[in-house]
Amino acid sequence: MARKKPEAPPKKTRASKRAAEDDEAEEVKNKPAPSKATGWGFLKAPSGVQLKKQKKAGKPTDSDDVEFPPLSEADLALFNDEIPTKTTDDGLRIIAWNVNGIRAVLKKDNYFRAYIAREDPDILCLSEIKIDDTALASVKRILPQYAFQHWKCADQKGYSGTAVFSKVKPLSVQTSLVVDGEEENEGRYIALEFNRFWLVHTYVPNAGQKLERLSYRTEQWDTTLQATLKELEKTKPVIWCGDLNVAHEEIDIHDPKGNRNKSAGFTDAERESFGSLLKMGFVDTFRKLHPEEQSYTYFSYRFGARGKNKGWRLDYFVVSESLMPNVEESYIRSTITGSDHLPIGVSIKDICD
Repeated sequence: MARKKPEAPPKKTRASKRAAEDDEAEEVKNKPAPSKATGWGFLKAPSGVQLKKQKKAGKPTDSDDVEFPPLSEADLALFNDEIPTKTTDDGLRIIAWNVNGIRAVLKKDNYFRAYIAREDPDILCLSEIKIDDTALASVKRILPQYAFQHWKCADQKGYSGTAVFSKVKPLSVQTSLVVDGEEENEGRYIALEFNRFWLVHTYVPNAGQKLERLSYRTEQWDTTLQATLKELEKTKPVIWCGDLNVAHEEIDIHDPKGNRNKSAGFTDAERESFGSLLKMGFVDTFRKLHPEEQSYTYFSYRFGARGKNKGWRLDYFVVSESLMPNVEESYIRSTITGSDHLPIGVSIKDICD
């Protein structure tokens, strides 16, 4: 049988462009004005002419050191009520966050960097970074406390992409995922091997406004990823996290009746695919620890969805069954702003050497 090629990212129709413009307009309206003192202009990739002018004037480029504004006590104090102080007994703390554009969150004064500093995760996973190699060098310096950084950018400029920041050096790193014979080129997969576990961070493809990528998502991507997770699990337990683009159960979405089989992320095919993975020996940590809690991780920028609590739970920490007894907490940082997604976290004990 002829092998299917992975479907390309959907082209923008007039309707999708208009929806995107509405989202962007609502996002801009809700964003705080960036501080003039922070000087984030270098994050926009300069042209060749601009680079020459910058070098001639002695100004920083992506290849030079860039000074980031120092964090103040006031910056860190913003999160005192939301984030408990980390102690040595907390075990491994991992945070995953779809930032909807790394350069966008960096323009919000020191908010992003202060949040990460206050949270102080051992491992930080970011998805939908929307950055390409031209600006990568400077952005890599945003979190110097993480000595080990691994980025996977999409071939398409300004689209998708993932990154993992770690305080501990991984034994090995994978950034290549072969889906139905073709290497995935949207920057959606990073796997890191540590002494006692695998960490897999993904930004799972969205099925599209008209579900045009649904078959690719469920029949090719999901199938490949499930096989990959089970293969990794043969050597060590797996922690899988990220924006998985599925609301698994009705409790995970504000309007299940209105969205079922109409909206990407809540089709029977996607939900059954995710369910089949759980039946293979994996656990949705948040739902296991909070079986009745109706909390969401994604809110559209349109129609004031976040203020009305009309959201979806699309972001997950999933672990091998053997690891679940070590999971102390799985949580959603419900007050953190800066993206249409919320950060999620997990604390796992007795897993670090």
